[in-house]
Amino acid sequence: MNYHYDGTFFGFLTAVFDAYHDGIRHVGHIHSDAERPLFGQEKEVGTDAGKAVRVLQGLKASCGKEAVHFLYYAFLAETAEREAVLLYYIRRLFTWRQTWRRHLSDELIWQTRLWAQKTGNERHKLLGLLRFQKLSDGMLYGPVAPTAAVVPLLAPHFIRRFPEERWIIHDRRRGVGVLYEQHETAIVEIPCSRSPDLAAEELCWQSLWQRYYRTAAIEERRNELLRRSFMPYKYWPDLIEMK
Repeated sequence: MNYHYDGTFFGFLTAVFDAYHDGIRHVGHIHSDAERPLFGQEKEVGTDAGKAVRVLQGLKASCGKEAVHFLYYAFLAETAEREAVLLYYIRRLFTWRQTWRRHLSDELIWQTRLWAQKTGNERHKLLGLLRFQKLSDGMLYGPVAPTAAVVPLLAPHFIRRFPEERWIIHDRRRGVGVLYEQHETAIVEIPCSRSPDLAAEELCWQSLWQRYYRTAAIEERRNELLRRSFMPYKYWPDLIEMK
């Protein structure tokens, strides 16, 4: 049996729940692509939050919070074949339960941990590199184009930092964003072709910051390799001082 889901984390967990219900030994592929496997019966999986939460609660009760953390962060890494690897991860952890940390040398368990670490590292970098810009309507707009789908992971930090502001973090790579307004958050779709309408004062401050950045730089001490190690080149298009 092959399971087709909508590409979301809860959609994947719903497919895992259905796979256990149908008989986990007979699972072919869990996938979200438009292309369907040539062999095996296909089942469309509708995202069911109740089923997804039951899988998470079962994993947490059996293995602890860290196991759930690795699963979620590894899924957000959006790597190829993630569904097959993470299904293996879930199956093995439900078997090993509290002893699962003794099996980190298992190739696919270790791979899951590396994917989770990759997502965590990118989140950490963007917490320091994200640049908010003020729009004409007063909202703060932060564009990013991360490799992993880390935008939902950035939101809690900025909710604590700017609890009274209206802001949106835009994932330009995926065309979605996290909107925070009136103490509520929501995932919204944002057309990637749409240009933000910046406030006049924002353009003035950007110009001043760029001038200061150029003036304060010491040309003789320029070290591009060191700068890229702290501020990866893939983030430069969204950094005001690098435009």
